[in-house]
Amino acid sequence: MFEECLEVFKAELQKKGESIILDEYIPADGSYLIVKKDGSVKCLEVKMNKKTRTLDKSDGDFPKICFYDYHSKLISMNKPVDPKKVIHSNNYFSFAVKKDSIVSGKLTENIIDGYYRILADPLENKYKKSKEASRIYKDFEQKNGTVDLELLEKNKTWIKEHIFKIDEAVEIDMTKKDYLKIFFEVDEADYVREDNRYILPHIYNSNDYNVEVKGEIRGIPDNNYGMNAKKPFLSIKTRKVPAGYLLNGEEVLLQKQFFDYLMNLASTGRNNVYIDTERLKIKALEEADNRDKNLNIRSGYYLRLRKGKELEIQTQDNIVDYKNELHKSLHFRDILGIKFDKVPDYAQNYKDCFTKMETAALISEVFFSKFLHNNYFTDVSDININDSILKFNIITYRNVIFDWAYKGIDKDFASAVDKFSLNMIKNSLLKNNKKRAVLQLNLRWCLKDRFAVKEGDKEMATIATELRKTVKEKILQKKEGVENIRLENDAEYYYVVGQLVKYFIFLSRASKKTQSMINPFINAKNGTVVMNRLFRLYTKYNYDIYDNSKTFNILLAMAIEYGKVKNVNQEMLIFGYLDDNLILEKSRRDNTVVTKNDVDKDIEEEK
Repeated sequence: MFEECLEVFKAELQKKGESIILDEYIPADGSYLIVKKDGSVKCLEVKMNKKTRTLDKSDGDFPKICFYDYHSKLISMNKPVDPKKVIHSNNYFSFAVKKDSIVSGKLTENIIDGYYRILADPLENKYKKSKEASRIYKDFEQKNGTVDLELLEKNKTWIKEHIFKIDEAVEIDMTKKDYLKIFFEVDEADYVREDNRYILPHIYNSNDYNVEVKGEIRGIPDNNYGMNAKKPFLSIKTRKVPAGYLLNGEEVLLQKQFFDYLMNLASTGRNNVYIDTERLKIKALEEADNRDKNLNIRSGYYLRLRKGKELEIQTQDNIVDYKNELHKSLHFRDILGIKFDKVPDYAQNYKDCFTKMETAALISEVFFSKFLHNNYFTDVSDININDSILKFNIITYRNVIFDWAYKGIDKDFASAVDKFSLNMIKNSLLKNNKKRAVLQLNLRWCLKDRFAVKEGDKEMATIATELRKTVKEKILQKKEGVENIRLENDAEYYYVVGQLVKYFIFLSRASKKTQSMINPFINAKNGTVVMNRLFRLYTKYNYDIYDNSKTFNILLAMAIEYGKVKNVNQEMLIFGYLDDNLILEKSRRDNTVVTKNDVDKDIEEEK
């Protein structure tokens, strides 16, 4: 898999050159100084906007800053030139240090002298204790020449004269907790050469595992793999060479460049990388709000990145015929009569979805209160959510949702939607948030219509409309004296139960009425428990129900007549509870608040 990704990157690198890395390169925050050949100094402040993950690139010298910085950075802090780890650059054309190290006195002249002493003769002062590193460096020096000592001394002198009073030479804020980086202007080829003088002896994870194969040095790459004395379990004891795989100089350099490229993407928030092995292209994208709906990969790989102290590949998977655009859009219909057109927030945020990313974002917002989006890969112990039910459902279903949206894996998605959506609707009722529960039920049905309804099946919008209409017609027929009118199925029965429970809760004189009062019915193990609890509410509140309340009497009678049902249809029970209450329906005039007096007047009219 990884070799194929490298092949695609190699093709892009050959086509675009090093610009594929430098165009995306993001220097660390700080003050960047270029000491020109004529002795003048140019200062450029670099600071990334953390919200937008962008920075100002308008200065004409910004590309030069990126080039110098990329070709003078350490592979890692475990492989410094300065053994004190105060100076963070790798060649004598550059000098990188934290401003705080200067202000606090951590940077001293002795450290500066030690840094340049190593750079003047790396073989003698750094690599002589390592046979493999010495061999690599000698080979490099033979091909590229020795260090220009005269130029090194010139740069060293400039640094020692200016570094401790740099704010006198240029206007910079030395109180900031960021970098000061100084670059001496030379030809780009010279920078690359001195960068390689450092990189090649350090590019392998550990030179102790290097072997020579047909005159070619092979070793363990520093990216994506590591071996040392503290990790003996990574060694393959049955092999003469304990490393899992070895790369030659060209291959390990290509891998380093690939990881540098991926780090740039992660730094700018483009954590979703699609590698098209058929077209030999790489597409790096941000999250749902910036997603390309035309993304289409017939064969390739998906990488999820994260920027930490080093690049992290959080997950990877094969991609087969991935399409972000839904072949059939998700139609977000107003099944429950929310009247989106009259509520600006709804009309703006809840629209038809045409891509998987849009759908996943809507699911995150409506069902998971936007917490899903940022917790796809968060360790369970680090998920800071107080709502235990919300947290449980995120942990349980995040992988299925992520795989569907980002990788195109449809397996178990429809089943997961059915489970987590019902769980979160019940949780909203528990939290006394009817507005969210109605919205969630509406989206649940839209999702079921799009992903779970089979050819020829009725859509939930049709089922809900017909169910509401049928129950209303049966009430009307009963009032007109038509006999043998009864409930015909469990859906009608539980819709009526939900209506009755809503009415009983309305009659409650509790000082605080909450949606959680329906929970004993939703969580009932069987239909017998539901009927018993319905009777309890009836006996509790029948003192406040008029004998001639026809609509109530008809609904209760039909529910009792239908009999005890084995299984509980939670969905239709919730629908009956959240839908406009048929008993209270006449009291809702021009969106006025329903009061007890309204109900009493309604009942008097029925008499």
